[in-house]
Amino acid sequence: MAIKTITVTEDAYESIKRLKNTDESFSQFFLRISREKMTVKDLAGAIKLSDNEYAALKKHTKELRKKASTDMKERLKKCMF
Repeated sequence: MAIKTITVTEDAYESIKRLKNTDESFSQFFLRISREKMTVKDLAGAIKLSDNEYAALKKHTKELRKKASTDMKERLKKCMF
């Protein structure tokens, strides 16, 4: 197995260290998060959003999904005979 060395800032290291489980290595942590489906809530926690910022992000995401759905329905209507 090859080993790679990466360089991160002290802040990034501390942030990652807080996110990983105490019983897992950094390699195990990176493998776990790269395989998991991350939600907006997970990402919000990772980048330290306030409750208000998280609520605004969640609301904006819902609005974007609704608009995309409406736009897609309109496009499909135009394609149908």
